[in-house]
Amino acid sequence: MKNTKKALLPLAALIGALLLMVGCTFKTSIGYTFSVDTGDQIKVTLDTTDKYSMTSEVPFTISHHGDACMQGRFIPVNLFEQYVLAVKNDAKATILDSGSRDGIQYLFWNYNNEEYNFVISVDNSNTGLLLSDTVSEESARECFERLSFTLVKD
Repeated sequence: MKNTKKALLPLAALIGALLLMVGCTFKTSIGYTFSVDTGDQIKVTLDTTDKYSMTSEVPFTISHHGDACMQGRFIPVNLFEQYVLAVKNDAKATILDSGSRDGIQYLFWNYNNEEYNFVISVDNSNTGLLLSDTVSEESARECFERLSFTLVKD
């Protein structure tokens, strides 16, 4: 009887540990640091939970369940303001959101009800980004919320 109890003790501990983990959520992410033509190094990180992925070449592609949904490319930061002005003056463009968060400024717009775009300025850098999603507004917002951008300093 004593040997049976000793043998069951590790099993009970394992079952207890597994029960504690029920309800826990695990977050995964992937990040790449890109050396940009502006001279900056920008780290792009994607929350990959729920089967999101990102390629490491430029332009980078974000996929969900293996289907490409967003593409991103780097631009000189001075083009950020040019994009903002162009969007504001384009009758086919509808601004959906703008603001700042986590070290970036951004503008989100729909173009001709076919394409959902973000133009981004990374704070304290010479670099911006242009993100484009042709799936849907919801897809564009979801991808954007999963991304973070960091200027890597030497």
